[in-house]
Amino acid sequence: MNALAAKPCGPSTRKSEAEKENERLRARAEKAEWELAKTKAALEIMGKAHALLELLSESADNDAPPRK
Repeated sequence: MNALAAKPCGPSTRKSEAEKENERLRARAEKAEWELAKTKAALEIMGKAHALLELLSESADNDAPPRK
C-alpha cells in the first residue's frame, strides 16, 4: 500500500473529534469578534453622545442670565 495514495472521499471519511472542536471554537471566536466590534462601535457612539451632552450643558450654563 502506498503511503502517498489518496485517501477515500465521501461519507466514509469522518472528521476527528479534534477537527470538530476546532471548527466549533473557530465559529465561537468569529461570533465573539463580531460582538466585540459591535460593542466597540456602541461605546464610541456613547462617548460621542456624552461629549455632545457635556458641550450642550456647558453652553446652557453660560447662556443663563446671572441670578440676583
